[in-house]
Amino acid sequence: MSQLRSIQALRGLAAVAVMLAHLQGIEARQADNGGILPTQLISGVSGVDLFFVISGFIMVWIAGDTPPGRQQASRFLFARVMRIYPLWWLFASVMAGYFLFAYGVPWDAEMLSSLGVGGIEHLIKSFLLIPHAAFPILQVGWTLVHEMYFYLVFTGLLLLPVHWRRYACYLWAAIILCAILAQATNTYANSILNLVLFPMTLEFLMGAGVAWLIKAGWTRFAWTALGIGLVWLLTATVLIDVRSTDLIFPVRRTFGFGIAFAFIVYATVALEQRTSKGAAVPEFFVKLGDWSYSLYLCHILVLSLVGRLFFYAFDAEGVLDNVIFVAIAPLAAIAVAAMTYYLFEKPVVSLSRGLRDRLF
Repeated sequence: MSQLRSIQALRGLAAVAVMLAHLQGIEARQADNGGILPTQLISGVSGVDLFFVISGFIMVWIAGDTPPGRQQASRFLFARVMRIYPLWWLFASVMAGYFLFAYGVPWDAEMLSSLGVGGIEHLIKSFLLIPHAAFPILQVGWTLVHEMYFYLVFTGLLLLPVHWRRYACYLWAAIILCAILAQATNTYANSILNLVLFPMTLEFLMGAGVAWLIKAGWTRFAWTALGIGLVWLLTATVLIDVRSTDLIFPVRRTFGFGIAFAFIVYATVALEQRTSKGAAVPEFFVKLGDWSYSLYLCHILVLSLVGRLFFYAFDAEGVLDNVIFVAIAPLAAIAVAAMTYYLFEKPVVSLSRGLRDRLF
């Protein structure tokens, strides 16, 4: 199946939005003058919600009609594992190496002590993306815990007849909605139960629903959906405080950002299917989509390193220094992401495809 240029561009924009949100926080912490970036940039963390919707869409788009069977399901899961884990292990290892160099142990001992989590347990569960009381060693990995959970359940769906899969997703969504109504959800998936009931899983299912709609030929409402999605996104950005830690926050972001991005994903793919709009997507944004996973995992490490070198090593204090930092730091992160993609991520994916074909 040919690549959807619109989806690749959206993936790239999602990664950049998350990067800019963290750039604002890093600049505010490391610059003596508090930084020049507006605090509103923190809403860019909603790029995670867009990633979840896109993931649900792509899984149905590429595998939703796969004939049922253990071999096909195994091929799918193997591909997902090899797509997620090797790059995650690379950057999680870099983070562990930093802790070892800076503090003598390969984890954040102070944080783990406050949570009552052992260091070895934390490392094992972080590298395997198993939910526990602490965030993974590289904090952005919390989203990968949800990704792998979705892939595992979707693998199970591939054992079902094709026409049953949508109904299984309806049931899946109904279980989560019941948990929300019963106030049985949590702010963070710190256990298997909280992972299963986490509200943001609905965003994957929204993306899956969008893919089934477009596969069924429902593409004529693209412009209307785009208008609704953009207005919904603007409203959510204004009304939702993404720094909130209350129990209802994951529900707010799911029904705010998640629904907005479901409309936007539907609109952009429908336009690409009905017209030649996909060809109009600039090649750079498609490439940015290719690099998006590497960018998502490396950006905090790169931004923090550039910030430390710039503000501490060079004694940068003036506003002009802030301008230079916010200009070069994102470019550095994108450059590292591109190199990582070509030198590590792409070769690993190519090797895994050959291995998958031999194994299954």
